[in-house]
Amino acid sequence: MGSPRLSRRDLLRGAAVGLGAAAVGSFGSGSGAAAAGPGGGRTAIVIGSGFGGAVAALRLGQAGFITTVLERGRRWPIDPGGNTFATFDAPDGRAAWFSTRPPINPLTQYQSIPRYAGVVEEIQGNGIMSVHGAGVGGGSLVFGAYTVQPRRRDFEQIFPRSIDYGELDRVYFPRAKSVLGTSPLPADLLARPEYVGARSWLADIADFGGTPTFHDLCVDWDLVRAEFAGTRRKSISVAEGPYGINSGAKNSVDHNYLPRAEATGNVTVLPLHEAVSIREARGRTGFEVTAREIDEHGTDLGMHTFVAERLFLAAGSFHTTALLVTARATGTLPRLSPEVGQGFGNNGDFLISRVMNRREYGSKQAGPGVALLYDDADPDGSVSMSWQAAPFPEIAGGHTSTNLIQAITPDRGSIDWNHSTGSVELNYPYPEGVSDLDVRAARFAGRFHDRADVRYGYPANGVPVHTRLAGFGSAATYHGLGGVVMGRAADHDGRVHGYDGMYVVDGALIPGSVGLVNPSLTITAIAERCMDRFLTGKG
Repeated sequence: MGSPRLSRRDLLRGAAVGLGAAAVGSFGSGSGAAAAGPGGGRTAIVIGSGFGGAVAALRLGQAGFITTVLERGRRWPIDPGGNTFATFDAPDGRAAWFSTRPPINPLTQYQSIPRYAGVVEEIQGNGIMSVHGAGVGGGSLVFGAYTVQPRRRDFEQIFPRSIDYGELDRVYFPRAKSVLGTSPLPADLLARPEYVGARSWLADIADFGGTPTFHDLCVDWDLVRAEFAGTRRKSISVAEGPYGINSGAKNSVDHNYLPRAEATGNVTVLPLHEAVSIREARGRTGFEVTAREIDEHGTDLGMHTFVAERLFLAAGSFHTTALLVTARATGTLPRLSPEVGQGFGNNGDFLISRVMNRREYGSKQAGPGVALLYDDADPDGSVSMSWQAAPFPEIAGGHTSTNLIQAITPDRGSIDWNHSTGSVELNYPYPEGVSDLDVRAARFAGRFHDRADVRYGYPANGVPVHTRLAGFGSAATYHGLGGVVMGRAADHDGRVHGYDGMYVVDGALIPGSVGLVNPSLTITAIAERCMDRFLTGKG
């Protein structure tokens, strides 16, 4: 199941050489955390290696901070033979983070798989399931490759005025796009027979009376062309993606930000090290992070304590928040704001499947996507709708499509400490059909059906399915945001209230939504802004 892991001796040697600050101590043996090494106080720990953590690692490394990145998952180097990741139609342990069933796939949900340090974790909350990535690269390994810049009008409905959209537009969105390597679906690929689904979606937008907004995707299109040429394993071209891309065509951050960070010589990434607790450093300025080291099969290899002057949390909205909620509840960080844990949103995600479409979409749909439909005339408020290529089996494919509706709503949940269980839980108190999102998105799905299908004489076609019983609607989100929201639990530059030197630079900082688009680009750009302000002394 993938490449051999580094030995524990190799990992600790790397920590001793590359860390300095985040020095390793044998927590379990009672020796305590080692003192900071050569860094002159310029030492940092980053928890998590997804979009936000990768940005923090690169900018800290470039600025000369001796930095350790703690990542709970393993590395996923692309196998030249095309067998790095599990596939959607034949999942195995590589698909799931220590689960015995394949995640996010109703077609294989009753299949048994071995427990393994796979790439997708499902957090089953009370009212919603939140999906997160695991591995060096975090959520970028498994996201849909959508890197869409939100419109100013939508962004400014959500973010505080101190987050200047104009500055993001001039500086940080372009910077993030440049490093990630984003671009729209090229015309030569769109014209291929395998991209019939993308063309059908554009035709459906036209029938609705809308105009497509072509957006960027985090894809190396030359490698997709190689898939068609037979020199790379087919992956994006057959709608793989939720479990990783075997051709290497997805520009996840382990292909750009993280290698550049490690190349500075100041950054050490430690895979299979899961942060479990945070406290103020004893007898000095800074923070202690205790991490559990495991192997790919979950075997416990020991607990280690890392110490640094600065701490950057980037473990994803749920896990970043859970670490802080736990620290507040257990008294290791008692000055944390009561706002920590509040403001969790699902980015307005509402998934539908359109069955019996009058147009051919294909079965193994080449993707990942192509364009957004914005509807600003919707009486309930602006909404967007996108198409996601999906690997339907032949019996179900052809005339079936998967679409994501997104709306800006006030619906928010929380990430809370449960005193009876002594653990953290996700609470999202909106039964199906009750929330603002459910009502508005279901109405829009019906309007889209009426305008794009029924008025053309196809009353039975394109029927939208969005019941939670089938895993659709607002039952789940890949885009959980909030929990340590800017202006509430942290300042607008990511500094956590109550603790100088502690920062949040991932989706936990975002106020529940980014505005009718997937959040990957916005998280990356906001992290770039936070790091600029930290390094220039403005934040």
